Amino acid sequence: MAKAKAKAQTKAKAKAKAKTGAARPDAAAKTAKKAEPANTGATAPAATTATTAPAAPTAVKRRATVRMYRLGVGDCFLVSFPRDGAADLRVLIDCGVHQSQTGGSDRIRETVQDLKKVTGGKIDVVVGTHEHQDHLSGFPELHKELGTDCAGEIWTAWTENTDDTFAKSLKTKKDKALTALYGAHTRMRLAGAAEQGDRLQSLLGFFGDESGPKLKGFGQALRALSKTVRYLEPGGLPIELIEDQVRVFVLGPPRDRELLEQSDPSKKEKGQVYFGAYMGLLEQVEPALGDEPVGPFDDRFSLPLVGTKALPFFKERYWSDTTDEDLEQRIDNTQDWRRIDADWMGVATTLAMQLDEDTNNTSLVLAFELGPKREGGPVMLFAADAQVGNWLSWQKVKFDFAGRTVTGPDLLKRTVLYKVGHHASHNATLNTLGLELMTSLELALVPTDSAMAKKVNWGTLPWPPLLDRLKEKTNGGMVRTDEAFGSKQVASANVTETPLYYDVEIGHTGGAATLSAAEKEKLEAHWIAINQRRVYLIDRKLAATIKPEEEAELREIEALVDRYLSVMQPSGRDLLASMREALDQADGRA
Repeated sequence: MAKAKAKAQTKAKAKAKAKTGAARPDAAAKTAKKAEPANTGATAPAATTATTAPAAPTAVKRRATVRMYRLGVGDCFLVSFPRDGAADLRVLIDCGVHQSQTGGSDRIRETVQDLKKVTGGKIDVVVGTHEHQDHLSGFPELHKELGTDCAGEIWTAWTENTDDTFAKSLKTKKDKALTALYGAHTRMRLAGAAEQGDRLQSLLGFFGDESGPKLKGFGQALRALSKTVRYLEPGGLPIELIEDQVRVFVLGPPRDRELLEQSDPSKKEKGQVYFGAYMGLLEQVEPALGDEPVGPFDDRFSLPLVGTKALPFFKERYWSDTTDEDLEQRIDNTQDWRRIDADWMGVATTLAMQLDEDTNNTSLVLAFELGPKREGGPVMLFAADAQVGNWLSWQKVKFDFAGRTVTGPDLLKRTVLYKVGHHASHNATLNTLGLELMTSLELALVPTDSAMAKKVNWGTLPWPPLLDRLKEKTNGGMVRTDEAFGSKQVASANVTETPLYYDVEIGHTGGAATLSAAEKEKLEAHWIAINQRRVYLIDRKLAATIKPEEEAELREIEALVDRYLSVMQPSGRDLLASMREALDQADGRA
């Protein structure tokens, strides 16, 4: 009787091991159960075993790897493209974090150290998409660690070209608005309007905790990374990064003032905001601000002498005949001097929102096309923080080259990976003429942090309806920096999660490279060893005796197993046969 019981227990344990050999016991397990990858014949890993390596004749060829750093409200993407007989070609797109992000400086330092390690201190192209802190603030740290001229080229939008007359006119108006807004923020604090001041500061946070000088410092650090700076504009010929393998189409920003000023897709004409309206708003925001400097400090930390006459605090203390005794009595009886006109505060906030949106609309938008020139292969779209006017302009962008005509809608149709704009806000992803044109979309990368957005009262950021639609469009392939996703295969890509970044490896959907016999033998040998270790760690996980370092090891093993399965592409029949063999062997030993 005891022998029969022991045999039954052994059999049950063997079955459990065979089953858990590919299970995911952690929190990501629920999302890890997926259908067969769209572009391969591989089955889900739930049928793998710890004893027999699945047969596999082919491997998926890597076309690109996108590393999305988990900065929160901040963008930093390292895009790597394989080159025959040479190191990967590296493109860094932005490097920054919002000033309100908890631990933002530490995250930037960790990110830069990783970039230094991965690239060996040399980057082929560094892109600065637009003048916002959450995209540029990491470049001083990058310059400090990698040094001057560590990049082959710097790419930025034509709007940053100081020799461009149109660009200079836009910048002049923006600088004037920033000066007024920082002065307005000072007035709010002096008047005790803390809530309104915090609201304004949360919007100004995209420009940093200082005005022009700090943003200029970010830009200077970016340009110091290379002697070659290219100011890009839409249209013309694409930039061939790797001959007949990777090229870049520039979609935006448009050289059209009206489109640059159109920022909100949800309110039709009422929501269209224009640079030209700055002057009217500034007339209301600036009544107490002058043009001449009054001391050794930045203008926004001081008030012009004549301007103080309009402020109750200064008027009563410095410009009236009120005695000290009268003043003390009045302070005891009233707080009128702290009041501030609600309409004026609304104007300041509107101007700040408008400035933020219009700066987003100057984003440099890049579409990376993979594959031979004449084929029209898959596209990876990096739209920075482009808003509606920028998106609309792509409808008319056209490229004639290599015997074909490429349009903006065509590039959207072939987009398989989309870097979601502006941390998935409500007005940075156009719907009908944008997202819904992406009929090939497999992955959406979302750099965001909902907890931080709540802290600074940004409301619904990220925007729930957009997130829901992205999940639907990608069939679950939406990756957020502030949430766990796990390491798994998504369509033709492999996703690997770490605390610092997500790696997304884009595979070749048009064919697979053949593995040599030696490569297959080596992979199979590693498969057996690593799966034995995997089962051991899963047992400890299920028994609640696993150590933190073992949990980290298990997560790394899971990522390697997923990668192995995508490369080896085992058949379902082979996996089932291996599972039966393992169970039969266990029964025999019992």
